[in-house]
Order: sequence, then structure tokens, then C-alpha cells
Amino acid sequence: MKIILSILSVLLLACTAPKTEIPTDILSETEFANMLKEIHLEEAAFELNKSKGLENAKNTLANNYQSIYKEHNIDASAFNKSLDYYAKHPKILEDIYSTVLEQLTDERSTLDQQETN
Repeated sequence: MKIILSILSVLLLACTAPKTEIPTDILSETEFANMLKEIHLEEAAFELNKSKGLENAKNTLANNYQSIYKEHNIDASAFNKSLDYYAKHPKILEDIYSTVLEQLTDERSTLDQQETN
């Protein structure tokens, strides 16, 4: 019985996927999730504001992207490089978006509580 359990344990460990090592020039999962949250919030604001003037909304969105990049001490190409990397690793990207969704849900709950008070 011990031999069977040992063999099953070895097989189970052999089947687990190794954790992907993220290159140093790629944003960490946490930093990338934070940036994605901010970017998606800006894109939602863009959708609301474009009815007031498309060109103005586009300019505002571009400026807000630059502010996000500056806040995180990167540029658009570094963000896009990270986006490309995570797009090639869908499981990691799925985990990142789960984090983004959690953050947005928490923010929504906080805002809802503030409205009721």
C-alpha cells in the first residue's frame, strides 16, 4: 500500500506544472493588475464622456493613460510588453483579471456603503 501511495505521489508531483518565472523586464502580476484596473476605469470613463465630444474624450483618455504610466514609472512600450507576455500565458492573465475583478468589486462595495451613509 505504501508503495502505491509513493508512486501516486511521485506521479502527481510530476504532473503539476512548474510556476512560470516572470522575466525582470515584465511588470509583476500585482503591478500589472493595478494598472489594468486603472486603465479599465479610464476606458469606462471614456465611454461615458465620448457623448460630450469624441475628440475631447480621446485626448482625455490619452492623457490619463500617460498619467497612469507615469504613476507606475513605466512607458507605454513597457506596459505593452507586459501585456504581450501575459497574453501568451493565459492562466496567469486569468489570475490577474480575477484580481482586477476583486479590486473593482471591493471599490464598488465601498462606494455603495458611502452612498448609504
